[in-house]
Amino acid sequence: MKRIWQKKHWWALVLVGAMLLAACGQPAAPAPAPAPASPPAQESENNDADQPGVASIAIAARAGAMADALKAVAAQYTQETGIDVQVNDMPYDNLKETIVLDVRNNSGAYDLVMMDDPWMPEFGQANLLANLDDYFTEGVDPDFVPTTINLSREPYGTGSLYALPLIGNVQMFFYREDLIEKYDLTPPENWDDVLAIAEVITREEPDTFGYALRGQRGNPIVSNYMPLFWAYGGRVLDENGVPQVNSEAGVKAMETYMKLKDLGPVGVEAFDSDQIATALTQGQAAMLVAWPSWVAMVDNEEDSLVAGKVAFAAVPGQVNESAAMIGNWLLGVPRTSSKIEAAVDFMKWVTSAEVQKEMAMIGGGVPTRRSVYQDPELIEKYRHYPAQLEALERSVARPRTPYWSQIEDVWGMYLSQILAGQVEIQEGLDRANEEIKNMLP
Repeated sequence: MKRIWQKKHWWALVLVGAMLLAACGQPAAPAPAPAPASPPAQESENNDADQPGVASIAIAARAGAMADALKAVAAQYTQETGIDVQVNDMPYDNLKETIVLDVRNNSGAYDLVMMDDPWMPEFGQANLLANLDDYFTEGVDPDFVPTTINLSREPYGTGSLYALPLIGNVQMFFYREDLIEKYDLTPPENWDDVLAIAEVITREEPDTFGYALRGQRGNPIVSNYMPLFWAYGGRVLDENGVPQVNSEAGVKAMETYMKLKDLGPVGVEAFDSDQIATALTQGQAAMLVAWPSWVAMVDNEEDSLVAGKVAFAAVPGQVNESAAMIGNWLLGVPRTSSKIEAAVDFMKWVTSAEVQKEMAMIGGGVPTRRSVYQDPELIEKYRHYPAQLEALERSVARPRTPYWSQIEDVWGMYLSQILAGQVEIQEGLDRANEEIKNMLP
């Protein structure tokens, strides 16, 4: 009786902690209706090699720890160059619309903009950003993790460079190392292993579930399900842009997702970040997929019951190897800026290994360079860095289409219905695929 009561009502006993996730776990704000791209603005006469006379540059940034760290290091840049860096931080939901309207109105208010990486296809195709190829004639520093640079090009991976990766977020796999050792198990390499371990822990540990997943409609369930979808060989869109969410891989991934649901808390259909974070830190869940920003919370000895007991790894694979979702923040230059040279100079400076390390040390940076992840001082401070680098190197980008936010809404609605038992797996995925097909040009 004790076990049943605790497993059904544990959330009433634990402290529900609020936490701010990286934006990749947040729904993208809808962009204004597409408009014909304006012709490129004429560059200012100041855009020579040294950009003489530039007194300041303005950045549109995502509010929070990232913007705070950016402000801190920007002060150092001002001391070195005499150029004032104005960091204008704003909530996630307002940032995208602000950037789009600024360029389309040709106001030139911002010289640099932070962008959630799924925005890149839309921004690139709509001619909102300055092409940076001429500023990197010898190529981009190979110290950047290649997956992060791929996000900065349009078309993805092969096109012109429109940004540099500033924040290297990527999903990671969190697991209770103490319980793995207790039952003489080995860390999972694929999702079959995850299921087997979750079954053992759920059966043997009275107060701990084997796994916790996000089931809330929209972005939460899509971002949590996609690593399985990719691991089983799924593709959202094929090479011709035709949706494939109802493929055999999609069905198998969802079957596994449903099994994981049965090995987790009751009510996961409504779970988002706060609920599974609480499950992990209060010792109620043994495994889950989460973002690097969670590590500090897990290791906080004052609030976490599992400090020092959780290990980190790249997300398990299946047919394909690890398929974690990459969720970088990029730094680009609006084409309407009159200070492009100065903006590029700051962009190169702030993404340098030295400044990335400084941002990481003050808690507002997630590196995009291999050398920073391999820095002994940072590894001592952030024990998850080796696993995070592996996850980043083996990560997968969300579909590079301007229609991603609409696809995510539809897909997430049907995945949630399937998880809640309102529709069978194949039927729900078929409906999702048909609606996605109808919305695409």
